[in-house]
Parts: sequence; structure tokens; C-alpha cells
Amino acid sequence: MELGRLIEEEALSKKIQEIGFSTIIEEIERVSAMYSWCSRRRDEEICSAFEKNLSEAIRSLVKLRIFKSLMGQDPGRSFDGEILRAISRIIDALSRVLQGYPIDPYGRIPIRSRVDLVGKDMRLRSGYVYLVHIDRAIMLVACGLADLIPI
Repeated sequence: MELGRLIEEEALSKKIQEIGFSTIIEEIERVSAMYSWCSRRRDEEICSAFEKNLSEAIRSLVKLRIFKSLMGQDPGRSFDGEILRAISRIIDALSRVLQGYPIDPYGRIPIRSRVDLVGKDMRLRSGYVYLVHIDRAIMLVACGLADLIPI
């Protein structure tokens, strides 16, 4: 399926279109063939225009899919389904924080860790409550690794 047709179907449909890896591979092959043609012709103007239009088309498709996901549409088994779900969870966690969770003067909020987690500059034990910077806390909550603690 061509990228243009894919964008058209996505724009006209109320649901998120399921895009499989085979479709992505087909598009990559088409784009590679176009780049090969451009390099043989050595026409920078055509190649630059193609690259600009391709970038804009992909950006539009991604924005449309994110918007639909944020509006509650399920991406199903699409290649980017988990990413779209994660974006929705991030927005949900952020909105809950902004609805009245306490934030200390350093930008930290209370969370309860669901798992033991050791990172570069973070060590969390399952079941314990921690004050974590808001951006990291929202990512942990969105990934299901922690819960927000209302006070």
C-alpha cells in the first residue's frame, strides 16, 4: 500500500487503521527505490523535494494516529499499537497529576513502586513510597511500574 493511500484511509476512517510490519517493509522498499533512482539521476532538486514531502507525510500520519489514540481509539494489533497506548497512558498520568496531586518545591511527586527497579541514578523497591521528579514519575506510572499516591 502506498503511503498516500495509507494517509487517506487513516484520515477518512474514524478508527485507527491497523498497519502491519509487512506494510512498513513495502513502504521502506518503495522509498529505497526512489532514493536509488534519485542517486542515479543526481538531481538534488527532485531528491530534496521528495525527502521534504516524505517527511511531512509521515509526520502527518503519526500526528493523526496519536490524536485518534488520545481520543480513545484502540490501535489494535498495529505495528505502533503499544507506542500509541503508552502515549495515552502518559497523558492520563499527567492529567491525574495536574488534578491535584501534591508537588514539592523541587518538582517531585509521591509514587508507590510496583517493582524493584535499579537504574543509573534511581533505586526503587516494590511497595515503597518515593518522591520522584514529575517527568520520571509520569513515565513510571505510564509504564505500569509505579502508582501515583494521593494525599
